[in-house]
Amino acid sequence: MSDGSWFVSTVLSQILIRSLSMPSSVFPLDRLIYHVYLTCLPFNPGSTKHLCSPGAPCILARAFLSPVLDLRLVASSWNTAVLAFQQTKRGAFFEQVEDGVYYPHPWHINTRIRKAVLLSRYRVFYTIASEDGSRGVFLAYDLGEGCAAGRQVVIKAWVENSDFECQREVAAYRALSASAGLGPCKGVPTPVGLPQAQHDPMCDLYALVLPKLGPTLEDLRALLPDGRFDLRMVLVVAIQMIDRYQSIHARGLIHNGMKPANICLAPRDSSDPPGMLYCIDFGFTTELDVHAESPLPSPHRIDAIGNRRFMSVFAHHGISQSQRDDLESLAYLLSYLFHGQLPWDPPSTSTSPTRSSSMSPENRKNQQQQPHVWRLKTATSASVLFRDMDDCFTEFWRDLKGLGHAEMPDYAKIRGRFVRCLDQVERNSGQGEFGWLDVWDRASAS
Repeated sequence: MSDGSWFVSTVLSQILIRSLSMPSSVFPLDRLIYHVYLTCLPFNPGSTKHLCSPGAPCILARAFLSPVLDLRLVASSWNTAVLAFQQTKRGAFFEQVEDGVYYPHPWHINTRIRKAVLLSRYRVFYTIASEDGSRGVFLAYDLGEGCAAGRQVVIKAWVENSDFECQREVAAYRALSASAGLGPCKGVPTPVGLPQAQHDPMCDLYALVLPKLGPTLEDLRALLPDGRFDLRMVLVVAIQMIDRYQSIHARGLIHNGMKPANICLAPRDSSDPPGMLYCIDFGFTTELDVHAESPLPSPHRIDAIGNRRFMSVFAHHGISQSQRDDLESLAYLLSYLFHGQLPWDPPSTSTSPTRSSSMSPENRKNQQQQPHVWRLKTATSASVLFRDMDDCFTEFWRDLKGLGHAEMPDYAKIRGRFVRCLDQVERNSGQGEFGWLDVWDRASAS
């Protein structure tokens, strides 16, 4: 027994004797429990910072606090007091992680997810995004190996498991993780634990836990001069995203989520190759029957899903999407990364005030008169979309535009063009192995 545990055991033995001989009104157990919890933790030499809670202590805190917890088995008054303490606000956490952050609405997911240690293991400390209070994406500490480990994960959470994004996300990760005969999908994050939205009764929400990856391409683009990738970088993105989509489509899924913020660099501590990219966010994923003899578009109009800047023209019109639509979105992404904008983006107003109330009447009128995005996409030729880019991009565009609904693209042919172009660029430049984190470090330092 460690010195700390011996101290706690000795103190608790005296507490038990006194508590059993005095009425609770004279001997306030809840105050005593609060004191014992907070004073015994510093005796733990394995960790000096405890982000967990009395209701869900981490593995190190649980081992040290075992006398406190074991005493509940033999003293009903102590057990009642401990349970009451764990429900109080002061018993929620041992240490705060977000000073000065307040979420006043109890119904909002930002508030719910911070009520307790999620799933008795994860402590949320940052909101990446939260929509209308019913769903969100968060960063959290994984306390499964103790607070000192501090490994970070991403939590996708929903108030209701009937949320269509929740159902699609979970179904997609199940298909991507365990497709018969295909194995795990390379370049797609594998959920931590079960690929399902687990319910947490304390926070009253459903959570899917995913590994934390590196920065997104949108994060990287924001650091680059003029927000533009060079040709080599765009070719690397093209090759890897063709590979990702080939694997995703082989599992009968259409991503519907192509945008720079949904492509992540590999984390620094991973064993992935330095040029590895991950495809994320499957909340808009739809299924495609790849085994049907002649799959047809749905006879019913479907809701437009995806980012309007990058979605296909067919998606704008509510036509069910297939492989060709994912590739069309990828083509728009490649043009965007190279040029820093798309032909249908509204005119830049960076020299004007950002508040709409301060916008000049002329700029406001121009915004209101912008044509529908799908009309601009339809009118934009390949020569405009891929201006100053290699011919392999125009050939890629010609191939995908010739595909029928659910027709299998020739991924090897498309990928081969990009690979040959990349080889030529690297031979001409004499550059070595490509690494995204190296690019990130250089951009961050400049």
